[in-house]
Amino acid sequence: MLEKPDGYENYDSFDIRELETQIKGYWNYQQENDVEMAAKIKKINSISGEWISEGEYTAGTDIPEGLYLCKNLRAEKDLSSPNLTIIRSSKKDISDQDYYIFKFMNYAFLNKGDVIKINDQTEIIPDNDNAYEQDIKKNFYGEGAYKLGEEIPKGEYFILSMDIQTGGAGVYDDKDKQLVSVSRFGYITLDNERAVNLDDCILIALDKKPDINPIDYEGKGKGEGKLVYPPGMYKIGVDIPTGKYQIKNEVFKNITDLSFTGYHGNESYNPGDWNWCGIVAGNEKQAKLLGWKQLELDSYLKHKERFVKISDYNNKYSYQKFNGLPTISFSEQNKGSEINIIRCILIPE
Repeated sequence: MLEKPDGYENYDSFDIRELETQIKGYWNYQQENDVEMAAKIKKINSISGEWISEGEYTAGTDIPEGLYLCKNLRAEKDLSSPNLTIIRSSKKDISDQDYYIFKFMNYAFLNKGDVIKINDQTEIIPDNDNAYEQDIKKNFYGEGAYKLGEEIPKGEYFILSMDIQTGGAGVYDDKDKQLVSVSRFGYITLDNERAVNLDDCILIALDKKPDINPIDYEGKGKGEGKLVYPPGMYKIGVDIPTGKYQIKNEVFKNITDLSFTGYHGNESYNPGDWNWCGIVAGNEKQAKLLGWKQLELDSYLKHKERFVKISDYNNKYSYQKFNGLPTISFSEQNKGSEINIIRCILIPE
């Protein structure tokens, strides 16, 4: 199922326009986020002080160790190469480096002995004097970077993607560790991080979270004319009801023109990590409650017999055969567990 083909195309999880159906007011979030980003860029560019520019520096020798505010001098213009590369003193393999690529701002933490390489598009400044401060009381936290406990409270948040091409979204810490990656929307709990960097997403406190709605399925065959649950991270019993569902692969060619009309989903595709279709449990504890960690669909969309690869929380796997679309059930004991639906839809039975 995961053998690499000679040639392949990378398909997306969804049509971005579905988000306005699932989350009422989605385009308002987009507009507010754009306004907030523009204000942040203006504020960062007005910060006085000695910014450190292009070059290679060792923390504790050339520059102080600690937390740094970083800015992209050409915000959003070129995201093809890293703004920063950091060789951590704690890592023995010099090839194991942290690569920071960001639109306009980022937080990065340097320990003594870390070597940082700054490109010609980027400048950094120590945050010791709180060079940049943000209002902590907000309805949502837009794209950018935040110090935990100072600029964003600890707790659980709803993630909403602002990427209108692929819907991907990620949250990273100040050492470039990915804390979570979601398609379209999902959840994250912030607790022990110094700072977080939001990549193509906003965070919304749970008491402000919008409702998640199913969508009208535009495809043919199973699910036609029904309300279905497309890709995203859902809480069982909160965003998606308990019960039995059919699972159907749903892959799309990328849409860059939002004026496109007509249905363009369920393209044939080669299997592999880049076109993975299935469902992933939120974490190990939830995987134990669900009885599986990952459910991976095969790519035989028109076959009468379908197979699912089932991986458990010990990373052992097995296969199950279905006559027609595979099915899954969520019980009362699964309530509150998170499931990440990737390149497929759930059709209520």
